[in-house]
Amino acid sequence: MSYITRNANLLLLLLIIFSAAALVGATVYFQLNFDRINGAYTLKLEQLNKISDELEAKQFELKKLSDDLSIKSQREEQLSGQYTEVRTEKESLEQQKKRLTTEKDELQTELQKTEQTLHKTQNDLAAKKALANQLETEKEALALENDILKDDKDQLQETVSDLQDLIDCLENTADDDENTC
Repeated sequence: MSYITRNANLLLLLLIIFSAAALVGATVYFQLNFDRINGAYTLKLEQLNKISDELEAKQFELKKLSDDLSIKSQREEQLSGQYTEVRTEKESLEQQKKRLTTEKDELQTELQKTEQTLHKTQNDLAAKKALANQLETEKEALALENDILKDDKDQLQETVSDLQDLIDCLENTADDDENTC
C-alpha cells in the first residue's frame, strides 16, 4: 500500500503542482488579458473623453450658432421692420418731392407771370409818369400862357376901357374939343 500511497502522494503532488502551474498560468493569462483589456478600456475611455470633449465643443458651437441665429433672426425682423418703415417713408418723401416739385413749377410759372405783369405794369407806370410829367409840363405851360393871356386880356380890357372912355369922351365933346380927350 505504500506504493499506492506513495503514488497517490506523488499523484497528489503532481496534481497540486499541475494545479499550481495551471493557477499561475491562468493568473498570468488573465493578468495579461486584464492588462490588454484594461489598456483597451483606457484607450476607449480616452477616446470617449476626447469624443465627449468634442461633443461639448460642438454643443457649445451649436449653442453659439443657435444664439447667433436667434440674434440674426431678431436683427432680420428689426431690419425688416425698419426696411418697411424706411420704404414707406421713402415713398412718402418721393410723393412729397413730386408734389413740391409740381408746386415749385407752378410757383415758378406764377412768378414768371407775375414778373411779366410787374414789368408791364412798371412800363405802364413809367409811361403814365412820363405822360403825367408831360401833362404837368403842358399844364404849367398852359398856366403860364393863361397868365400871359390874362395879362393880355387885362391890358386889352384896359385898352378897351380906355378906348371906350375915349369914345365916350369923343361922343360927348364937340369936334373942336376932341383933342382934349
